[in-house]
Amino acid sequence: MTYMWRSLGVYKATAAEIHASQEVITQAVGSGIVPPTIRIVVYDPPAVTIGYHQNLESSVNIDALKRKGYEVMRRATGGGAVLMKGPDGPEDAPGWEIYVPETFPNLPYDLKENYKYLSRPVVEVYRTLGVNAKFRGKNDIEVNGKKIAGVGQFRSSGGILHTGTFLFDFDVKEMLEVIKHPIEKISDKMIKSFEERVTTVKKETGKKPTIEEVMEVFKQAVEKSFGVKVYDGELTQEEKEAIKKLLKKYRSQSWLYEVRPSIEYTKSIIKKTPGGLIEVRAKITENVIENILITGDFFVYPHTIIYDIEGSLRWIPVPVSDLEDKILKLLKEKEARIIGMNIEQFAKLLAEMINSLGM
Repeated sequence: MTYMWRSLGVYKATAAEIHASQEVITQAVGSGIVPPTIRIVVYDPPAVTIGYHQNLESSVNIDALKRKGYEVMRRATGGGAVLMKGPDGPEDAPGWEIYVPETFPNLPYDLKENYKYLSRPVVEVYRTLGVNAKFRGKNDIEVNGKKIAGVGQFRSSGGILHTGTFLFDFDVKEMLEVIKHPIEKISDKMIKSFEERVTTVKKETGKKPTIEEVMEVFKQAVEKSFGVKVYDGELTQEEKEAIKKLLKKYRSQSWLYEVRPSIEYTKSIIKKTPGGLIEVRAKITENVIENILITGDFFVYPHTIIYDIEGSLRWIPVPVSDLEDKILKLLKEKEARIIGMNIEQFAKLLAEMINSLGM
């Protein structure tokens, strides 16, 4: 059976329009209303996107964003803050999107293998452009050890959005300024360190392709990678109407600030893990947790499992002797999966971090 895939071409829009449409398309593909879909997006005006589990104030320099006229938007995917712009504008760092149903043939259940499998077309695009890219680690596409794209996913209604960035050109100093590093404190050593770990198409080949060229290569890469046929299509009327309704959510301050809000806290702990950065903040009075917030650039599915864990911890004394078992039970009940570690490791680590706050 030959799968027919839909290409929506290049979509240039605001951050709210892009993210609202991502949620709608994911659900439409998952429900079988529309076929698997690909698209390239350009953020206009330029934007910084933050991961679903990140706290806004601790992730980006809001003053710098306002001064430059950049938008800031919370994504439905996990991960860290990303600047969707290069030296010559947002077309230097467009986003790429692959939408498939969870039932797509040959799709691995293991998250790492799933990410790698769905990233095959993007790796093929880079290679066609003359860049020797490979998928490495838990969710990165790299060139000779240097990162050229991070990869993330959003899942809803049986659909998967697999997404990342085509890095044609990039300004590290600009990125460090808007992603929580005041320009006055950026040292030449810090800039050099980032530049040594990140590469771009321009660095590797000496030139930048056009988005239109890459869109054609992207379609061919999808056909080659998955044995499918891609046709030029458009959003259905139902998708367009759903996007209009959802725009209110993505334009709201509550989506930006209150999904992972700032809280008054007395203790906090932060750890770098194989699954990403995890930070736990809690207001603890007489060893009782009054409020707790778990944030970071990790990827966990379903993403709302973190709310369940936080809710189970409020108004209990710490340390808790069976906390690891409690967290693990919740993760199993929700059939949770975490990129970079298994649920047992995640439960153990989280329990150790939370219990340490009560000592």
